[in-house]
Amino acid sequence: MKIFSLTLLIMLMISATAFAEEIKPPIISVSGEGIVEASPDRATISVGVVTREKNPSAVQAANARAATSVINSIVALGIERKNISTGNYNFNPTYRHFDNGKSVIDGYEATNSVTIIVDDLNLVGRIIDTALNHGANRVDSLNFGLRNKAAYQDEALRLAILDAKHKAEIAAAVLGKSIVGVYSVSVNSSYVETPRNYKMARNMAADESAGIETPIESGTLHCSANVHVEFEISR
Repeated sequence: MKIFSLTLLIMLMISATAFAEEIKPPIISVSGEGIVEASPDRATISVGVVTREKNPSAVQAANARAATSVINSIVALGIERKNISTGNYNFNPTYRHFDNGKSVIDGYEATNSVTIIVDDLNLVGRIIDTALNHGANRVDSLNFGLRNKAAYQDEALRLAILDAKHKAEIAAAVLGKSIVGVYSVSVNSSYVETPRNYKMARNMAADESAGIETPIESGTLHCSANVHVEFEISR
C-alpha cells in the first residue's frame, strides 16, 4: 500500500509539472533604454602642489607653505573649507642615476593634492587660475557631476521601462496579440555618463599678469538606464 501511495504521489507530481508547463503563458522578451540629458551643477577640481628640495625638512616646509597659500586663496573666493580636502599626499626621495647602474639620493619631493568641490560652475575657471597663481603647479583633474543624481537616474529608468513596453506592444500587435501582464523585470544598469574628464598641466609662470580667466565649458551629462522585461501576451 505504501509503495502504491508513493507511486501515485510521484505520478501526480509529474502530471502537475507537465500541466504547469502546458499553461505557461506566451512571452515577449524585450530590452529598453532610457536616456536623460542634464546640465551639471557640481564640479570637482583636483590641483597639485609639488615641491623639490635637497633637505627633507625644507621640502616639507615649502610644500606646506604652498598648499596653505592655495587653500587660503580658494577660501577667499567664497568656497567653504568643508568643500576643500586633501586628496593625496606623497613624500619621496629623488635619485640621481649613473651609467654603472648605481643611484644615490639627490633630494626629496613632496606632493599635496588639494580637492575642491564647487556648486557654482561660474567659479571653476577662477578657482583653477587662483590655485595656480598661489602655489599650485599642477591641475590633475576636473570632473562635472550632479548634486541630485538619483532623480535623473530614476527618470532614466522610467523611460527605459516605457521603451520596453512600447516595443512589446508593437511586437504583440504585429502578431495579433495583446499585452496581458508582466512576467519578469531586470534592471541591467543605471549610470551617469560624464562626457569630459579634464586632465591639465600648466606652468606656474603662465600669464599671471594677463588677467585672462581660463575658459571652462561643462557640457552635458547623460543619465542612462537599461532594462530587460518579459511581457505575458494573450494566446
